[in-house]
Amino acid sequence: MRNIHEIIARFFQHQASQDELKELDQWLDDDQNAQEFADLHKLWSWSGQAADKKPAVPFSDTWKKIATQQTTKNTQAKRLNTSAILRYAAIAFLVLNLGWWGSHFFYQKQNQMAMQDFSIRATPHANSIVTLPDQTLVYLRPGSTLDYDNGFNANKREVLLNGEAYFDVTRQSDKPFIVKTDLAQIKVLGTKFNVLAQQGAPIYQTTLVEGQVEFQPNSGKKYLLHPNQMLELNTQKNTVTISEVNTNLYVAWKDGKIIFRDETLGNITKQLEKIYHAQFIYQNPTLADSYRFSGTIHRETSIGEVIKMLKISIPMEVERKERFPEPDLIYLK
Repeated sequence: MRNIHEIIARFFQHQASQDELKELDQWLDDDQNAQEFADLHKLWSWSGQAADKKPAVPFSDTWKKIATQQTTKNTQAKRLNTSAILRYAAIAFLVLNLGWWGSHFFYQKQNQMAMQDFSIRATPHANSIVTLPDQTLVYLRPGSTLDYDNGFNANKREVLLNGEAYFDVTRQSDKPFIVKTDLAQIKVLGTKFNVLAQQGAPIYQTTLVEGQVEFQPNSGKKYLLHPNQMLELNTQKNTVTISEVNTNLYVAWKDGKIIFRDETLGNITKQLEKIYHAQFIYQNPTLADSYRFSGTIHRETSIGEVIKMLKISIPMEVERKERFPEPDLIYLK
């Protein structure tokens, strides 16, 4: 077998041959190898794809620099193996290119078939980002999942979403990009849009920023969306409504912002629970619907600062009970 870590490097760059993919498939049959691959892929993804721009330092340049330095050291010390070089290159990539908010997800080998299905699972408390093989950027909200198979971008471009994601789709006129959920699918060519489709939720949303999308519930009827429009699917009544919206309110989360426009305190705290690993308890139930708030909160703002901001507009008392690693309890009265 050829050097497996060189094959992995080519795979990450979408340059592996069919023979190399077969070798990688056999290597991944071992659980320890599969874990090493997952670790390397997380480093690769963190490092090169943590912002919606090209990396500051191309991987090839980083690899060459590290490899050159290592070759020089070989005259004085034992050569590090290729696995270590790959790790160092990925770590260097990470330090040079990672954004402020972090990007964390996990690739899992599904159905015991190596390279057959990929499942991207965002961590519960951080936004995540991934670049698909066609260079489409996908931002995932905490706890969301995105699945696609090994044939992605070969004959078709299909992903399965559970949760919320923002898509910046690379245009390919011969291969429409399709986002599938349990109740509908969204078909596009090249565009930017947000999808909220959490299984079991009463409302599914698709918000279009640029381009054009075709929304089709499982019932069969198709709906065409234009920029600055949002489609809502009532999952209980099976009804669809389309409205004009300010798209910034629905996609600001990907840039680390939380925007509220005349939102009830109850709706605000529901969103804050997902972001800050906290649980709000209303000891005065009337607070949830009696007060509204407008403003912008940056993701790096602490929950303590957020509560202070809310108290400026809403007369209430707040008591916080820290329970790490469990969610903090925040009592409102």
